[in-house]
Amino acid sequence: MIRSLVIADELKKRGNEILFTTTKVRKSFINKAGYEVFGEGHSEVNLNDEKDQSINYFRNNRRIFIDWLFDELDAAAKFKPDIVVNSPSFFGPLIKHRYGVPYVTVLNAQWLSHFRGLLGIGKARDIFSHSILRRILKPIFRHQFEKIYLEEIRNFYKILNVPNAPNTQIDLHAFNPVLIPSIREFEPIQPDERDDVHFIGPLFWKGFENLSFDMNKLFGDPRKPLIYVGLGGSIFRQDVYRKMIDLFQSNKQWNVIMSIGPNFERNTFPKDTDNFVLKQYVPGLKVAEQSKVVVNTASHGTVMQALWHGKPLVVIPHNIDQGTIAARISELGLGINLNAVSILDFSKREKYFLKAVQVNPKKIVNSVKIVLSSPEFSRRAEAISKYFRKYHNSAEIAADYIELYAKRLKR
Repeated sequence: MIRSLVIADELKKRGNEILFTTTKVRKSFINKAGYEVFGEGHSEVNLNDEKDQSINYFRNNRRIFIDWLFDELDAAAKFKPDIVVNSPSFFGPLIKHRYGVPYVTVLNAQWLSHFRGLLGIGKARDIFSHSILRRILKPIFRHQFEKIYLEEIRNFYKILNVPNAPNTQIDLHAFNPVLIPSIREFEPIQPDERDDVHFIGPLFWKGFENLSFDMNKLFGDPRKPLIYVGLGGSIFRQDVYRKMIDLFQSNKQWNVIMSIGPNFERNTFPKDTDNFVLKQYVPGLKVAEQSKVVVNTASHGTVMQALWHGKPLVVIPHNIDQGTIAARISELGLGINLNAVSILDFSKREKYFLKAVQVNPKKIVNSVKIVLSSPEFSRRAEAISKYFRKYHNSAEIAADYIELYAKRLKR
């Protein structure tokens, strides 16, 4: 949602008219950002449901997904857009297949069939052992993906009466341009013949960055090292937050700022102390810039904020896409991954959540201490930040491609 707002802001500035589809819960947020939302919003989908982390989630919650997809199709039919921008496009270009509307997806590279690493466990380095593992495991994952996940996607196409349902993993994103909001050095893909897959660099929303952040006003002693803990929307259990809050509050050697995202109200948690501040949302780029270490679930947005400023990370991924990002952080030496899932479990989505909530908060604090005392983590993070900084105008790059494809693909 956030990176869609970044692109929308740039397109709106150029005089384009924007319509969003989103959930009932997030509709007011989009409205406050200055955009119209189609209808009343669709049902909320919790892909991190602690009671159902398996691939069966699609089957068990089919009604919710159908509500979501009908919302998008109905919006396209009534709004008659020149182009659809979808993020992250779990189901492929349904609207393109139904109405022939040009379609661009904003997608993390790991979901492409030619992502160099392995979903969930990484192994994307240019070394012999990683090459062998990729050669062995990629066909296995592709078979499982097409047998289970893709079969559910095909069912959605059938229910919605949309043609051209994907038959292979490649088909899912083969019929639309892809914008990757990252850099090749962090999310590598194999070379292929496609010329419509573009790295555009990370997308940071100015709406959050307009929030104030002043160390001198927030903390009793602003000279202490700042630790940024961004748990965001991936966690739906208050006890997970509370354990971390108790531990960080009792650790007086650091200043800690924690963002909790949209799932809970701020007033349901303990009050701030002179070394611990809790907020729903923070200006992530500003906070990351002043932080020594960033702790999060390996969510893409916060990881991009940290690496943009060359800050090392401690990550606890809660799902398979976060697991891929966390594995990449570990293999590049940019931080510590506290929830690495084994090769035997890499395709089992439920394993990530179950293991993540069992991570001892003391282990998180100890990992922060290790990263703080090991200069090589910061050195590597600062080195890769130079590649990120080359994309200082990512929103403009994205908007350029979208306007280009709106004209080119409509012919």
